[in-house]
Amino acid sequence: MSTGRFSDYQVEQWLSESDSYWVALHYDNPDIAGAYASEVFGGSYTRVLVPFTGVDGRTTWNVDPIKWTGVPSVQVTHLAGWDAQINGNLLWSSSLDGKVTIPEGQSWSLGARVIALSIN
Repeated sequence: MSTGRFSDYQVEQWLSESDSYWVALHYDNPDIAGAYASEVFGGSYTRVLVPFTGVDGRTTWNVDPIKWTGVPSVQVTHLAGWDAQINGNLLWSSSLDGKVTIPEGQSWSLGARVIALSIN
């Protein structure tokens, strides 16, 4: 069996298909536990629309800081990108380095250029 590689051009095309994603917080791996079943819910939590940079070296990053407010008490383990604020399709997911505990009603933030999406 041989192994192939996608060209930089093709990877840039895929990563350029969307310049923003609705980013969600998850308390379990959405690929295993289920995308909807693992998403945080309650309080005034909602997915946040996040713009991403143009593609550079097979990678795109979140442009601005991200802030989720009114989060219920939860331990977040994953982030995920969706194509809609409500329901929609899971497009990507990423595990955090460790669990992040958010107390009831608090907010949680990530800085600019913290989320990197790439195809290597």
